[in-house]
Amino acid sequence: MAPNDDESVKLFLSIGLDEKTATTTINNPKVTANLTAIIHETGVTDGCDRTTGNLLYTVRFVLISVLISFFDNHAPENFKLNEFEEACSVGVEVSAEDIEKAADEVFEKNKKTIVEQRYRTNVGQLLGHVRKSLPWADPKIVKVS
Repeated sequence: MAPNDDESVKLFLSIGLDEKTATTTINNPKVTANLTAIIHETGVTDGCDRTTGNLLYTVRFVLISVLISFFDNHAPENFKLNEFEEACSVGVEVSAEDIEKAADEVFEKNKKTIVEQRYRTNVGQLLGHVRKSLPWADPKIVKVS
């Protein structure tokens, strides 16, 4: 492991990532660069709690996919800040009640299949429907709903 890799692992551990995630992350130079930039931009280079660190780690993936998607569908000369903010979920708050309601709707929509398949039901697919309807919801809350 090169010294730069050691520094990156230490930085990622300081924001609460587990050792496996930190060492896996450095294998991808783009991910490492993006996550490092987010850590510096947010001013937590001296570390932060695990919850904040996991949020930063997740934001890196979401941010990149949102940016790519947005700019693939919008010409730079037609850039509108309000549309960009909407695509990035600025001001969007998803409550546990919102997640529960979406989970109930997915359950009701798929109830027949769930009853027929019982324990063979693909729960991951059902969770995927909830995540698709609420892309900004906390995945951990979605999973327990």
